[in-house]
Amino acid sequence: MRYYLMAGLLCLATHLSAAESVNSQVGLIEDDSSECLANDGKLILLKSEADTVVEVWLDRWFMGVQTADHTKHTLKPGDEAVALGCSQTRDKEKQHWTIASVKAL
Repeated sequence: MRYYLMAGLLCLATHLSAAESVNSQVGLIEDDSSECLANDGKLILLKSEADTVVEVWLDRWFMGVQTADHTKHTLKPGDEAVALGCSQTRDKEKQHWTIASVKAL
């Protein structure tokens, strides 16, 4: 089972800017993975549905605190989702990622 946690908010405007459009096409996915399920977690992946190359910056949070992990990913159209890690570590501590920015290249 997959859940999409899309970056950005839904716009009610009739005209979306290119940046808003790309931002809404990049998101974090939770997926069942045997390694993560063993620790009562989900595998977190970064996925782009954009039809252009995008640069995505992510922030990692561990036990409710933002870490120094500020990573950049360049995603091309058709790329497979990028595995980031499990929502719970082997020590049963929670972690998650947030999308800091998305830019079309």
